[in-house]
Amino acid sequence: MIGSLVKNHRSVLAILAAIVGAICGLASILFQLCIEGWTWVMTGYFNYSAHAGAAHGKLGLSPWFLLFVPIISGLLYGPLIQKWAPTARGHGVPEIMLAVRRKGGQIPGQVALVKIIGSALTLGGGGSVGREGPIAQVGAALGSAIAQRTGLPTSRVVLLAGCGAGAGVAATFNAPLAGALFALEVILVNFTAETFGMAVVASVASSTVAHAMWGNAPIVDLPLILDLPSTTMLPVTMLVGVIAGLGGLLFSKMLYGTESLVDKIYRGPEWARPALGGMLLGIMLFAFPHMFGDGGPIRTQMLLGDYSLVFLLALVVGRMWFTSFTIAIGGSGGVFAPSLFIGAGIGAFVGQILAPTSPETIATFGVIGMGAAFAGAARAPITAVLIIVEMTGQYALILPVMLAVAIAVGVSRFLTRETIYTAKLIRRGDRLDEPVDRTLVGRMSARELMEPIPLTVTTNDTISTTLRLLHSSGETSAVVIDTDGKYYGIATALPLIRAKNLEGARVVGQASLDTSHVFAEDLPSAVLATILDSRMDAVPVLDGKQPIGWISQHALVRRMYREQRRALAAGQQSSWGSRWIERHPGAAKYFGK
Repeated sequence: MIGSLVKNHRSVLAILAAIVGAICGLASILFQLCIEGWTWVMTGYFNYSAHAGAAHGKLGLSPWFLLFVPIISGLLYGPLIQKWAPTARGHGVPEIMLAVRRKGGQIPGQVALVKIIGSALTLGGGGSVGREGPIAQVGAALGSAIAQRTGLPTSRVVLLAGCGAGAGVAATFNAPLAGALFALEVILVNFTAETFGMAVVASVASSTVAHAMWGNAPIVDLPLILDLPSTTMLPVTMLVGVIAGLGGLLFSKMLYGTESLVDKIYRGPEWARPALGGMLLGIMLFAFPHMFGDGGPIRTQMLLGDYSLVFLLALVVGRMWFTSFTIAIGGSGGVFAPSLFIGAGIGAFVGQILAPTSPETIATFGVIGMGAAFAGAARAPITAVLIIVEMTGQYALILPVMLAVAIAVGVSRFLTRETIYTAKLIRRGDRLDEPVDRTLVGRMSARELMEPIPLTVTTNDTISTTLRLLHSSGETSAVVIDTDGKYYGIATALPLIRAKNLEGARVVGQASLDTSHVFAEDLPSAVLATILDSRMDAVPVLDGKQPIGWISQHALVRRMYREQRRALAAGQQSSWGSRWIERHPGAAKYFGK
């Protein structure tokens, strides 16, 4: 019922997108409360990075308690993720991209709950990861589950999964426009009026729910009004774009290099990996407690110029390493916040060199660096620009941020074709975009293309009988099998007549037959090549030595025709308003008809 309404009325789809957004807003609130709650249990503070190196806020334990926090957390989330949702491990966005572009938006519903718990335990347990990846995966899972439960077609499941991902980001970072663009630019890669409208509806709904809980203050709330001092600083902005872009790219390389290193060293069960790795993480946190959690307060202090140049570099390098190690040992968390942290440190470093006594200059280039580092890592320029200005509320910086982001993307693309999101998929053999997918038959296997064999004869059948069968059935060829049911060849009228008249053959097995065939898992390129080389109008599909189907030129043309008709029908979709005007011709003059 709902599926039919959504198909015929975009207004119903918009309502469903708003519902998805509102639920994602509630999920983001729950996620934040879970993070703060577990951080309080482990450290006695709701955000320990604001009290880095302090004793436990409730138990009064000296900072040595940090040695055990990652181990305890790992013992909880390691088995949870391994048993219930292995895809919840890591930073989440690549899994959404793969599900949306390759799996029809199908994401198991339990991923949402496991991701919230696992990521909250990771962040509250000291993991140096961000919130955007988890909440994006939670939102995508919720959008997918709602779409599937209401019986929507695959295209709508994909759309609502993307809208859910964007809505989660919008609610978490108080950035509704950037959340919508994240859904379009990173997840759906589909910029149409409809997808943009639905993504905006979902993001606005989620942000509205989040505002009711947290208010409307920027996530990075600086007590300064920032602007580029003068146009003479544009070359410095370009320099920040280059350095921060390289920093984001270096972070991506370190992330997967560390993961590969840990994969080579660790040979134990996956469920125990976070706890065992947590032993080393605890030692590192005890030595450098500023790396605890997502580091939001530390990032703000960097922007305000509270740290020396040496310590800024230590924070940047430390965040790259701690985040990489947290994810490598099986932690669940995002890479967006760490890339912002890295960019803030790089930009603040440049600003502090230029004007060591000017907090405004330091913060200006720190904010510009945030956008450039994320753009260099994720190569999502529109999202990078919008999310920075929305997170900071510094809309006067949109021009220099745009410039730095464009340069960072250019530098990143010049050096590599991978992004911090796609690299994970490429490493394990998954590809999001193949040129062959845009052809008429794509990557469909012969098994998917085949039809039932119309006519089968055996090697013992007489040629006369076979010729009569071909004539009476209207078929031009028949599949020939031997007495064991194995494929023998293709019988057509002319070779059979020649064998009977010139060679005196009586049964089909005595004739010289074409033996062209394809196997069930062959791709269309192999099927088409076989048909062209054999000059047959059809070829059988074999599973081993047994013929299981038949692919004919006529069937391929019919399939292409159906696809063309579906595409034409989709292009002729109308709105409720246009249908109303068609039913009321008198109103057409008021609408330019």
